[in-house]
Amino acid sequence: MLIYSPARGWGGGLGNMVNLEAGPDDRSASPLSWAGLPHTYYWLDPVKRVAGVIMTHILAFADPQVLTLHRAFEGSVFTAIQT
Repeated sequence: MLIYSPARGWGGGLGNMVNLEAGPDDRSASPLSWAGLPHTYYWLDPVKRVAGVIMTHILAFADPQVLTLHRAFEGSVFTAIQT
């Protein structure tokens, strides 16, 4: 789960969370993201020129299955652009 905290490498932007550090799967520093209550997520990485949107309609924010799906989707996109 993404937690807004500069101590965890996240900062704020205008309507976005901003990753301040490079992440796994060759993610750049500075990707933008946000999450909505019924598990609606978007992220974009302006350095890698890639973005993704995943939406569900499951209430109970931080549902483990949805978070697993989100991580797998995002990770597979970054893995695919590495090749």
